[in-house]
Amino acid sequence: MKKRWLVLALMCFFQSSALLAQEEFEDFDDFDISQFEEAGSSLKAFCTNKVLGQSPTQLVSFSLDYQGAADLSTPAIGAFGPETAGWTGGSGFRFNSNIPVISKNNILVNWSLNYVQFAWRDGIDLGYQNPLTVALDDDNLKWLNTNVTIFKPLNEKRFIIAQLGVEVNGDYSFNDFPGLSNGRIPAAFIYGFKPNDRVMWGPGISRTYLGGSLNVLPIVYYYHTFKNEQWGVEALFPARIQMRYRANSRNVWLLGYNVEGATYRLDGFGAAENASSITTEPVELRRSEIRAGLTYSKGINDFLWVSAQAGYRINYSFELDEGEFFRGFDSEEFLMETELQNTWYLQFSLSLVSP
Repeated sequence: MKKRWLVLALMCFFQSSALLAQEEFEDFDDFDISQFEEAGSSLKAFCTNKVLGQSPTQLVSFSLDYQGAADLSTPAIGAFGPETAGWTGGSGFRFNSNIPVISKNNILVNWSLNYVQFAWRDGIDLGYQNPLTVALDDDNLKWLNTNVTIFKPLNEKRFIIAQLGVEVNGDYSFNDFPGLSNGRIPAAFIYGFKPNDRVMWGPGISRTYLGGSLNVLPIVYYYHTFKNEQWGVEALFPARIQMRYRANSRNVWLLGYNVEGATYRLDGFGAAENASSITTEPVELRRSEIRAGLTYSKGINDFLWVSAQAGYRINYSFELDEGEFFRGFDSEEFLMETELQNTWYLQFSLSLVSP
C-alpha cells in the first residue's frame, strides 16, 4: 500500500512540475521553438534586405502630381512650320504597389503594379497644328508597369537582386488597350555586399527606358546609414541619389534627384490632320526628365504615411522616333527634336508602409 502511495505522489510531482514549466514558457514572450535544432545541425545565417534607419518600404501609395507652366517648341517639319505651345501647367495621378509574395530569411520575392497618368493643360492659344502638340492636347500619357523583384541573400555578407518587368505606355484608352506587341521589357541585376547593418552596396546592369529610349547601362546600388543613424544615403546610380535625414522613427527628409522616363506609343499623332506629311509609321515619344527636389515624409502611425515633395523638373528628352528600336547613345537623328521648358513640380502622396 505504501508503494502505491509513493508512486502516486511521484506522478503528481512530475505532472505539477511539467505544468509549471509550461506556464513559465508561455509567459516568456521571447521564447521561440523554431530557434532550436537537433544537436549536430547548424543554422545558416543570411543578410537582410535593409540597412538601419532606411526609409520605410511602401506597400501601396497614391500620389497627385503637379507641374508649372512650360512651353513646348516644335520645329518646321513636313507640312508644318515651327510652333510653340504654351502649356499653363500639368497634372497627374500615380498608383504604386509593392506586395511581398514570398518572404523567407533565404529569399524575398515582391510583385509590383504601377500606373502613372499625366496631362498638360492648354494655354490661351488653342490653334496648335503640329501633330505632336495635337496628340498631347487630346489624350493623357499613360505608363503601366508590372514587375517582379527577387532579393536572394547568399550568406551574411553577400546578396543578389534581380528584377524583370513589362510595361505598356502611350496615349491609349483602356477601351482600346494596345496589344502585347507594344510591351516593353525593363530588367536589372545586382550582385551586392553587406559588410554590416549600416551598409549595402553592389554593382549591376540595367536594361532600362529611363532615358526615354531603350538602353543598357551599368548601375551601382548603395545604401549607407552613418554612425549617428540619423543621416544616410539611398542611391541606385544613375537613376537616383537621395541624402536621408531621419529626425525620428516617423519623420524623414530626403534631398536629391531621381530620373523618370519611358517611351510612349502615340497613336494620336497619326490621327492628326496632315500627319502623313511627316511619317506614316507608328511614332514613339522618348520622354525623360530629372527631378531634383526635397521630400518630407511623416508617419501618422506605424502603417500610414503622408509625404510632400517639391523641386525642379529638368527636361532630358522629349523627342520623336519612328517605331521602337535600340538607340543607346547613338547620334542618329530623331524624327522630330523638340524643346520642353524646365519648370517646378509638386507631389503629394499617401502610403501604406511596412513597419
